[in-house]
Amino acid sequence: MRVINKSLLSANQQYKLSGSTLSFKDWLNREKEKGEVIPKSGVTDVIQDAIETDMLSKQEKQESNKSKTILGLSKPILIISGLMIVGAIAYKYYYKK
Repeated sequence: MRVINKSLLSANQQYKLSGSTLSFKDWLNREKEKGEVIPKSGVTDVIQDAIETDMLSKQEKQESNKSKTILGLSKPILIISGLMIVGAIAYKYYYKK
């Protein structure tokens, strides 16, 4: 037998699992009177929130990586390479004269 955590189920899902003959509104009021906590969001909402949070964190990581790279290459390596190329061209230019 599988145990289901009721805190992750929406009110409608808990109502269906209870098998009550009361109407949903009456059942909900009875549960509130008993002190049961009925969440407004169900499992899908919890999962959706987790997915959105994960996507936001991935976007933030990508944005922080973009500031450190140019065309996917790190800025320090590009600067050093550029200086070496400019230096080599300047050396060849002045060496010929």
